[in-house]
Amino acid sequence: MTLATVATLTPTTVGGLRIERISDRDQHVNMLIYGKSGVGKTTLCGSAVEVPEMQRVLYIDVEGGVMSLRKRYSQVEVVRVRTWNDMQRIYDEIFAGGHGFNTIILDSLTEIQKFNMDQIMIKALEANDDRDLDVPSLREWGKNLEQVRRFVRAWRDLPINVLFTALEREDTDRMKRPIKLPSLSGKMAGEVAAFLDIVLYYNVREVDNEQKRLLQSAATESTVAKDRSGTLPDIVIDPTMEVLYDYIIRQTTSKPKPIETEDEDLDPSILLK
Repeated sequence: MTLATVATLTPTTVGGLRIERISDRDQHVNMLIYGKSGVGKTTLCGSAVEVPEMQRVLYIDVEGGVMSLRKRYSQVEVVRVRTWNDMQRIYDEIFAGGHGFNTIILDSLTEIQKFNMDQIMIKALEANDDRDLDVPSLREWGKNLEQVRRFVRAWRDLPINVLFTALEREDTDRMKRPIKLPSLSGKMAGEVAAFLDIVLYYNVREVDNEQKRLLQSAATESTVAKDRSGTLPDIVIDPTMEVLYDYIIRQTTSKPKPIETEDEDLDPSILLK
């Protein structure tokens, strides 16, 4: 029988690992913003280029939708990916460091999960040429789920700001009540909130006969959302990344004013439903 090596406890290490104060760690943001197509997720993420602490910004274009950035945030740097292998190569270089980027935007996680399934099915076809590329088995779905879990965790753990987007889908919970959640297959839709610090639901609502973009950080019975920082208001109206960064990292933004409306039937709490 062999005895396990016992690491020496010192004032700055435990188990051979370095101890550090949380206050000494560099602060970074990891978040998912999800909502319907066209609501403005890409533009919101692209506004990070106007936050000095978040520059330089690299937009990883999975969906081929950079027009909104061209109009407002042309300083954002872009790389187009078309396969899961492209994603892996980019991650490896970002992980290696020396790239100069302080913020990565992955747009969107919905499409990235599809890329991964495409790669899995190509390998399945190579092993068995009778397989139908469009009909994954439970085994392939299981591999897809696990590999996307690893993907999200790997990017989340980088020492930079990481912003994911995803489309929205509607489903029902265990009580058969309608719920809005990120458009991801399998258990990933429900699990992604556990992996990231901040999950925000982005939508457009009418307030006083005017269309407003509302970013929701508070979870409700009908919406998946999360704010581990504890600094965001339940609803941010017409947000920018500057405003979000101010709340989350700088923590200098004053408490938001109540929503003012002449519509007596529009209580602010209704916006969370």
